[in-house]
Amino acid sequence: MNLPNMVSAFVGVAIGGVITWLVSRYYYKKAGNELKQEATELRRLTNVVLRGLEDAGSVKLNRDTSGKVIGLIIEASARLTDGGLPSAEGEVIQRESSNRDSREASDVDSSKGSG
Repeated sequence: MNLPNMVSAFVGVAIGGVITWLVSRYYYKKAGNELKQEATELRRLTNVVLRGLEDAGSVKLNRDTSGKVIGLIIEASARLTDGGLPSAEGEVIQRESSNRDSREASDVDSSKGSG
């Protein structure tokens, strides 16, 4: 293979690489924008559902200082009235972990004896 043919092959590969990069970039940007729109809509719908649950009294929402929901508390209780057995209430509280970007849930269980 002589030098002009090698240069011609290299230029062809370079031009093909640039064209491939431009087409790929176009589709990746388009897919990224669609993903952002989908995530925004899902976030909005999640907030609507959470506010509905809070308004119904099913959950309590934890919010940061700006009002953004950062967690929720689901309260549930069970009680036996005729058996004289103790009732219990449990609650899961989300708290900041010692790891910087993670959270963990812990069970808090308080039991009361009844009559």
